[in-house]
Amino acid sequence: MIKHTVVVAESQTLFRDMITNFVEDMEEFQVIGTLTNGQEVINFIKEKEVRPFLILLDIHMPVMNGLECARKLKEMYPNIKIVLLSAFDDEESIETVLSVSADGYILKSSGLDEFKDTLRFIMDGKFVAPQTLVQHFSQRLDSLLKMERESSLHFIKEQFNQHKDLNNRELQIIQLMKKGWTNRMIADQLGISEGTVKNYLSLIYKKLKIKSRVELLQILSDMTG
Repeated sequence: MIKHTVVVAESQTLFRDMITNFVEDMEEFQVIGTLTNGQEVINFIKEKEVRPFLILLDIHMPVMNGLECARKLKEMYPNIKIVLLSAFDDEESIETVLSVSADGYILKSSGLDEFKDTLRFIMDGKFVAPQTLVQHFSQRLDSLLKMERESSLHFIKEQFNQHKDLNNRELQIIQLMKKGWTNRMIADQLGISEGTVKNYLSLIYKKLKIKSRVELLQILSDMTG
């Protein structure tokens, strides 16, 4: 059976030895390096001229932490699978996981069976993360989808359906204002002058029977709570 090569990088000796033993206990893997920081990982790969199948990186390491190491490794060797290890599942730690294109995230509090199952899932090409992380990004995705829906032209047309005198260009401008765009940004997007945008806004205010941008933004805010 061909074994997949693994490098373990963990600054604390106890965790490093424990993780190494966990991996070595799996018949699918062979540990070829145990290191203490991210810079050592990069040096190891260059000097040994090896391409590990999987690298386990503790997020919090001296010299070069796991996040920076993961970012550099993915730039240099995008096919190497990288799993981040952490004792924390706080929002700040979770936010950084996808930013470095890691293939997985394992909490050090995970049980042995969960740890091994995670590595096997990652070996099969799946992204694996703790339930707290999955829930966090699920909530973020729901929020982003809601924001996107509420900033769509279709949504704006529905909300202003009673104002039949608003034309498509005016509705477009309202939509872009809903996204928080400035007059200059709106003008650039629509290929018109900033003065033309201001003229359209004056017409919009008149049709909605309001007097200012502040009032229009309040109306848009009230639509989504």
